[in-house]
Amino acid sequence: MRALELGTVVMRRVNFAEIHERRWFPQKLRDDVTDMLQFIFNAARLYRPIAARLGAAIRAAASDHVLDLCSGAGGPWIWLQRMLAEQKGSPTKIVLTDRYPNLAAFRRTSEASRQRIGYCAEPVDAQTVPAGLPGFRTIFSSIHHFTPDEVTAILRDAVDRGEGIGLFEAAQRRPRTIVCAFFFMPMATICLAPFMRPFRFARLFWTYLLPVIPFVMLFDGVLSCLRAYSSTELRRLAARVGADHYTWDAGEARAVTYLVGYAPLRPSPE
Repeated sequence: MRALELGTVVMRRVNFAEIHERRWFPQKLRDDVTDMLQFIFNAARLYRPIAARLGAAIRAAASDHVLDLCSGAGGPWIWLQRMLAEQKGSPTKIVLTDRYPNLAAFRRTSEASRQRIGYCAEPVDAQTVPAGLPGFRTIFSSIHHFTPDEVTAILRDAVDRGEGIGLFEAAQRRPRTIVCAFFFMPMATICLAPFMRPFRFARLFWTYLLPVIPFVMLFDGVLSCLRAYSSTELRRLAARVGADHYTWDAGEARAVTYLVGYAPLRPSPE
């Protein structure tokens, strides 16, 4: 469970906390980091390969709402919401949540979606979601932040509430992904910072004069890869929950590792 074999290379999963998720890390800088992550992921459309699979699971679970956990700066929902709406023929309501809500980014995302994407202003723990927040649950680029026991608790909480859940991760414990994160994340930050909106001089200061943001993007990007779960590991964690009435599907779609689970109310998606 703790090691992933890659040919003759065995890489062990680590549990070290990333810089931007530590309590002492300033909220303003945390927001800058999550804003940059969203900007990069949206520009690259990293989660496009799983859009059809997610839409099929939401339809199979007969859910009209999506509750996004660990949303950061809004995740991929600006464009992914439109793709899901096209698949279903009607808009899907999205609600963003986070343990450390980036409210400014949440508001921008909501406005850009014409309020089809809402948000919760209060902190939300993915392991114990409040009863007043229903919907098919999703977690993008964040499940590696949790220990195996915590991932199991996240899955169990969804099952106990009868909600479907989808975990999607671009980080992988593979040498090429780690090398890519080491070079790409800080360089992308340096190149893209002036083009982010809304424009903020403070972002340029922490990118160029005192390059805290590029360093955090490098350090946390590499650590994210070292903390990532394989699809086999996610499937084993789902098995711990013991939800025999749930359909579980784990695998990889191009560069995205995923686990999807739901209690089917309609025929299972292909």
